[in-house]
Amino acid sequence: MNKRITPVLSACFLILAAFASPALAISLPGGLTIEKTILPNGSASGSIVILNSETTAKTIRIYPTDYTFSADGRNEFGKPGSTPRSCANWITLSSNQIVAPPKGSAEISYKISVPDDKNLRGTYWSVIMVEPVPDASLTPPSPEKGKASIGVQAVFRHAVQVIVNIGDTGVKALEFTSKKLKSEKGKTFLIIDAKNTGERWLVPELYVDLFDSNGQAKRSYGGKFRIYPGCSVRYTVDLGQLKHGTYSALVVADAGEEDVFGAKYTLEVK
Repeated sequence: MNKRITPVLSACFLILAAFASPALAISLPGGLTIEKTILPNGSASGSIVILNSETTAKTIRIYPTDYTFSADGRNEFGKPGSTPRSCANWITLSSNQIVAPPKGSAEISYKISVPDDKNLRGTYWSVIMVEPVPDASLTPPSPEKGKASIGVQAVFRHAVQVIVNIGDTGVKALEFTSKKLKSEKGKTFLIIDAKNTGERWLVPELYVDLFDSNGQAKRSYGGKFRIYPGCSVRYTVDLGQLKHGTYSALVVADAGEEDVFGAKYTLEVK
């Protein structure tokens, strides 16, 4: 028998606020990065320890996703295996859901199995999401007769980045894709976008040596970021208070050892 749904069903909304508790409920003492060096047809294993700081048990979901980011601020968590350098489908988890006891810990095991493919080169990566399940979703409220209940929940996830290097293979390359000057509150900022155009991940620290018309130099730092192949980041370098004029800038991204990338620019401060 068909039942008619009347407008009264949308009259009652139950908001389930879960903003503070999930964020503080769990922590990962082992950190948020797993890096392994594995050859084709090889494997590596390990575990993720999850601490529960609350006085009640916590149900936790664990699942892999892809992950990419760009200099314009976009962060995308895609379907496992949807990006060219995803290792999400190489990861096997011992379970997709566990329960951490009150004021205790739980452990999830993982195994990374690299395919037997000699064409694999450089760095592959993905993310293992560790997500507490809000208590309210485990015991949903009972709506009043003739009314609907709509639950709105905020979920705070921990993203563990899994990085797999195929031996020492892969070309390292970095490109500065754009630059611009910005003035704010009497200071001048140089904004540099950098893209990893190679096959291996980099963690470059960026600095700028600025030379005025008299050849006097000043060094300013822009921070240090990890950049996966195909991804990009934005550095903002505080050049301080500058007089109007023309400056020469040497921009350097130092990723350690011999992996140093640079470019020279002429900057006009007006």
